[in-house]
Amino acid sequence: MKFTFTWLKELVEIDAAPDELSELLTMAGLEVESLIPLSGSGADEDDWVFEISVTPNRGDCLSVLGVARELAALTGKRLKYSPSDAPAKVTQCLGAVGIKIVNPELCSRYSAMVVENVGIGQSPKWIQHRLEACGFRSVNNVVDVTNYVMVETGQPLHAFDLDRVTSGQIVIRQSSGEREFVALDGLKRELIDSDLLICDGNTPIALAGIMGGENSEVTAATRRVLLESAHFDPTTIRRTAKRLGLHSEASHRFERGVDPAGTVSAANRAAQLISEHAAGSVWSGVLDSYPQPPQPPSILLRQDRIKKVLGIEIAPVDAERILTALGLKTKKDAGEGIWVVVPPTSRCDLTREADLIEELARLFGYQKIPTTLPVLRSTAGTTDYQLMWERRLRSFLTGEGLVEVINLPFTNEALNQTFSGLWSGPTSPVAVLNPLVKESGEMRLSLLPGLIENLRLNLTQKADGFFAYHLGKVFRLRPNGEIEEKQCLAGLLYGSRTRKGLRSSDTPGQVTFLDCKGIIEGILDLFHLRESIAWSRGNVPVLHPGRSAELLRDDDKIGYMGESHPDINDRFGLSPMMAFELDFEKLLQYSPRQIRASSLPRYPAIERDFAVVVDQAIPSQQIITCVKELGQNLIKGIEIFDEYRGDSIPHGKKSLAYKIFYRADDRTLTDSEVNTMHQQVLDHIGKLFRAQRRS
Repeated sequence: MKFTFTWLKELVEIDAAPDELSELLTMAGLEVESLIPLSGSGADEDDWVFEISVTPNRGDCLSVLGVARELAALTGKRLKYSPSDAPAKVTQCLGAVGIKIVNPELCSRYSAMVVENVGIGQSPKWIQHRLEACGFRSVNNVVDVTNYVMVETGQPLHAFDLDRVTSGQIVIRQSSGEREFVALDGLKRELIDSDLLICDGNTPIALAGIMGGENSEVTAATRRVLLESAHFDPTTIRRTAKRLGLHSEASHRFERGVDPAGTVSAANRAAQLISEHAAGSVWSGVLDSYPQPPQPPSILLRQDRIKKVLGIEIAPVDAERILTALGLKTKKDAGEGIWVVVPPTSRCDLTREADLIEELARLFGYQKIPTTLPVLRSTAGTTDYQLMWERRLRSFLTGEGLVEVINLPFTNEALNQTFSGLWSGPTSPVAVLNPLVKESGEMRLSLLPGLIENLRLNLTQKADGFFAYHLGKVFRLRPNGEIEEKQCLAGLLYGSRTRKGLRSSDTPGQVTFLDCKGIIEGILDLFHLRESIAWSRGNVPVLHPGRSAELLRDDDKIGYMGESHPDINDRFGLSPMMAFELDFEKLLQYSPRQIRASSLPRYPAIERDFAVVVDQAIPSQQIITCVKELGQNLIKGIEIFDEYRGDSIPHGKKSLAYKIFYRADDRTLTDSEVNTMHQQVLDHIGKLFRAQRRS
């Protein structure tokens, strides 16, 4: 918020220089972001513009009066401003217009005044100069007065052309059937049922607390003005402003809380200025509908609690002086060193004892609180098992040439329908209640869409390749309504990949299925799961049906990998890419907590190779699993080293070549023993898979 030094001096006695005030306000929690000398036509001599940062809970400081009240409490100086809160009367106003609040919980107070015989023109130079210094554009004398009073008091106002309010009835209600509204900027906005409207009978003439309508604006022909000064529900105003992308100075204040007790005094102040500078005549009395005045809380404040929280002792006299200077009513309780404190309606942020103690510390001075180190007992600490593995995994993937990306967990409905992730069972997405944009209306089911968007962004920057991973959480909604989340790991490999190290190559090659498979096998080795994980033909909708695989452990799906489906490539306008997604939590679950070491074998292993011709539909892993399930103690390992399809192989068949390792723990095996067992293995494979042995 911006304000001028001379404006502030009109509301509170100040004898400090601008730079001293800047330091004082900053230390009290109202950080001064800039302090600029003011010059030019209409500027007062030695005037300055303050720009302060106000936290969302301090809506009372979004005005010059609010800052002046803070300075009066900080310095002990006198506050010059004395608002006039005239009571509502049955007056001439009631013959011109009536007020009806349909939703009192959304509009707790609505006050209005009428000024007639108004001459629309330019504002005085001093008003224009102050508004422009605060970032406002001068419009005319009536509109400028409403903005001036809003900056001065913090109470947003709006001026209607009373002659265009034809029904004589102001109705404050939620939208019911209206689906379009034309605001002062001339643009149409779409309405929903939760939007709060100011209506001329049944016709909307303003978005409550945000912006007026084109059909009731003050023009050069306006002669009678209806001044609106109201208090609206902050949540309702913020929801509508965010949805419409329509942020105004009024909505900014209503969202953070406006004093409901200040509506009449602000209307009186505006009517007075319009009368002086627009030659208007103010109708006597104020229209004021206040169905449910709020009851400020009575907060118990204890002297011993102040000392315990702050670590210092504030004298009771000083505590009472600070609270009274802030406008809080204090009353001694029956106990010693106990007060009952009632905050004013302008301080809606004060609801508990801790809030009062914070105010005491802020105005007493944070610099007066001594700096002390807490007494802590040193401990050895405990190892975070999951964090340890996350670090190991990141280190491994970095060594493989992948970079880490971190994406927000939001996506849209279309991507969630396409990328269902690693969930088993129904995959209902979690809807975001108040999304920033429509494209982020759901929580992600999979990490892959975010990586694809990263890829597209990199390609627009002329990147040759993209090799990245994301370790993050995915979310879904259970049938019972609970939200479930789990941590997954996803990676994307795209473009040419330059090999480094012992097998480095000057000519980069396109990433292949085996590149992706090698990275996953490295991850499995890292978690000591290589031997317990089986590979199966993939059945993932987003991956190519013939170039994908799933990772299983005892029929429990750990993840999947493969080449992207052609439909996905066409949808995103990309060439084929390799992708994988693993369930990180299951990797942790199945990873052995203790690694058992054994001595090197004393006796050598004997190797036997064999090649068989089988149907193309039989996965190579299935034969490896079959050999392991034989339960032969002498078989220590089996691996595939070749797959061949060619002229010498019948159509629909393929040749698979394996190597088996035989070894005994207590002796050196003879050729006859190995040959006998090897033949048994081949006979079993031939019978089970109808395989023919190749010579």
